Amino acid sequence: MRTLGDYHDLYVTVDVLLLSDIFENFRTICQNYYKIDPCHTYTAPGLAWQACLKMTKVRLELLTDIDMHLFIEKGIRGGVAMISHRYAKANNAYLSTYDSTLSSSYIIYLDANNLYGWAMSQHLPTHDFSWTDEDVNFMDVPKDSDIGYIFEVRISR
Repeated sequence: MRTLGDYHDLYVTVDVLLLSDIFENFRTICQNYYKIDPCHTYTAPGLAWQACLKMTKVRLELLTDIDMHLFIEKGIRGGVAMISHRYAKANNAYLSTYDSTLSSSYIIYLDANNLYGWAMSQHLPTHDFSWTDEDVNFMDVPKDSDIGYIFEVRISR
């Protein structure tokens, strides 16, 4: 190697060859175990979803009622995002350094571990979707019930 360009070309070639070798091995494993070619999926979660459906033999019922689809879609919420700051200073009457000329402030840190993982390990609805007008006391529904409910709730004062 005589130039930086020669080194660059060698590095890129080796990098691509290693990546292609690893990906071909990954394809072989997926095709042997799941009978799914990762090249036919757009994302890793898409591949995982296809493998999950194939391995569990779950049949998903297609929602054909547009109102039911919109009802479920309206209830979907995104996750909570958090930005932690490295430094914070509280000012309230419970502290020895309290300054009454400044506004009161408190510091609270809440940490709930693996909520996403917990949610993803719960049973998901797959079929027999229907509307009902019956009064259901959701406190009496067992956690391991074969029947689940999605409630529309109006909260008023």
